[in-house]
Amino acid sequence: MDHGVVSGARGRRATSRYTVRVRRDRGPGTRSRPRVPRARLHELRIDATQVPEGWRIARLGQVAEVVGGSTPSRARPEFWGGDIPWVVPSELTELAGRYLQGSRESITIDGLESAGLRVLPAGSILLTTRATIGLVAINTLPISTNQGFQSLVRRNGTESLWLYYCISSKRRELERRGAGSTFREVSRDSVRALPILLPPLAEQRAIAAVLDSIDEAIESADEVIAATERLRDALLHELLTRGLPGQHSEWKEVPGVGTIPASWQAVRLGDVCGINPCSWSLGSESETIRYLDLTAVVAPGEVAEPREINSDRAPSRARRRVASGDILVSTVRPNLRGFARIREAPANLIASSGFAVLSAWQGVSGSYAYQHVMSAPFASHLEKATTGQAYPAVRPDDVASYTFGLPTPEEQTAIAEVLDSVDASIERAREERAVLLAAAKSVADALLSGRVRVDQRRK
Repeated sequence: MDHGVVSGARGRRATSRYTVRVRRDRGPGTRSRPRVPRARLHELRIDATQVPEGWRIARLGQVAEVVGGSTPSRARPEFWGGDIPWVVPSELTELAGRYLQGSRESITIDGLESAGLRVLPAGSILLTTRATIGLVAINTLPISTNQGFQSLVRRNGTESLWLYYCISSKRRELERRGAGSTFREVSRDSVRALPILLPPLAEQRAIAAVLDSIDEAIESADEVIAATERLRDALLHELLTRGLPGQHSEWKEVPGVGTIPASWQAVRLGDVCGINPCSWSLGSESETIRYLDLTAVVAPGEVAEPREINSDRAPSRARRRVASGDILVSTVRPNLRGFARIREAPANLIASSGFAVLSAWQGVSGSYAYQHVMSAPFASHLEKATTGQAYPAVRPDDVASYTFGLPTPEEQTAIAEVLDSVDASIERAREERAVLLAAAKSVADALLSGRVRVDQRRK
């Protein structure tokens, strides 16, 4: 029998009590698994050998009462603004985490009764089943919902947190069951009929504890990232406008820039960086290029792997050569801040003409220039220069015209090193979060299917 432990940064509290073990298939002569109707197995796309020992197939309606929602009349003000929280699906779309602790709107007892609504007890599973299908949350206080939900009130023998994870894993199946032309919707009967693999209550709790510990670690990583980003924003403003602490005592006011140290120069970005210095076009011989289109910058400062394509199949917008240290500035929809730095460029890296490619001149720190590109004043500058509604964009000249304070090369390097170190911390935290997200999915798949079992013995 194989043994292993699932753990997370903040998950030791929960997982220290549980060991995850893989049960191998039993040989001939061992106790057989309970018989399960073929129809249910077919719906779950499993066979009898995949039903874990001690588990059973159940319909969702057997383990939880399915409760719909509704909307009181908006024409009756006496139905609104009461003491009963009332939730709509968009509140789950915006929710970070597992628990819903309130609502934007509330209704009165009269509103509740007029719409035939029920108050869902705390610990219910809110499940969106209309338009946006399959979002789930656990309410921490009694609550009511609109018609976009078919929520689950657990029956005895069912653990709320386990049910949350179980239903979360069924999102694709729920979406498949959605019907309707205007709004896709999953009916109450369809939710009730959803087949699930049901472990004993003690194992439900053990599974939930493991998955909850991983989610806590993800939330902890989110908090670290958010706090470090706030620190970066504060440092960015201070260092790019006032320089290193204790280095300056005299100041000057520069129109369009603000107050900067008296020894700094006010320069345009185009004065210290080449804008699109090297172009690319298809030559007489075919070659492999690595192409970055506008979607390659997946978030400010984050670049996906370039796409390898044969040059004779390159899109017409493949025009900008990119070298190590170059800065990409998306000139299309600049409000999305498609800005990034290419630390190490592979051979034949080509970017879309939708980017302005910035190459710092000799004597100018590319890292310092990049930090200005990532600043709020630069984003504001491009926002003011944007033209077009259907296709909002700026020109490379608009990028070049951004004006900022330039210190000595030595101070540029020192400022950039401070900010780069903070960026590196954020990048590490994001990588750790990505690992945790991947672990959450794989561990959930293994535990909720019973392929990996949780030892419930306390250590």
